[in-house]
Amino acid sequence: MSDKPYLPSRDDTNPRTEAALARLRKAMADIEADIAAHAGVYPYNHGRVTQSELCRRADVKKATLQTPLHKDTTRVHILAWLESVTAGLADTRDATREKVTAVADLLHADVERLTAELQAALLQLGLAEQRIEVLEMENAELRARMGAVQH
Repeated sequence: MSDKPYLPSRDDTNPRTEAALARLRKAMADIEADIAAHAGVYPYNHGRVTQSELCRRADVKKATLQTPLHKDTTRVHILAWLESVTAGLADTRDATREKVTAVADLLHADVERLTAELQAALLQLGLAEQRIEVLEMENAELRARMGAVQH
């Protein structure tokens, strides 16, 4: 996935067109971020990223991409972007469900591993605190003896 989704921008576009392009760019970036944040699964639209889904997220009518202004420019770039983004995604609901289940299983295993590591760390902390307590008592005794010897 790209660092910044590319859509053509021209100096002669009107403000409404440029605003639509900006919304499309933002929606593209948001979709990529959603996929990255959800372990490679798109969390909306049953896991499918489509032209319609992009337009919905950008609040741009899909028919807009069929106009002469966009058909051979913006739409072509969107289709290329869709191809690159969807290459790693599951393409059916069942495949998406399986991928989500696999990710959930991995996360569950991570939680179990982290819980075990936490328990081990807490045990070590408890032992260290006990050792500190013993050393503080020994230190206090030694100081008391040293004080008694000096007087």
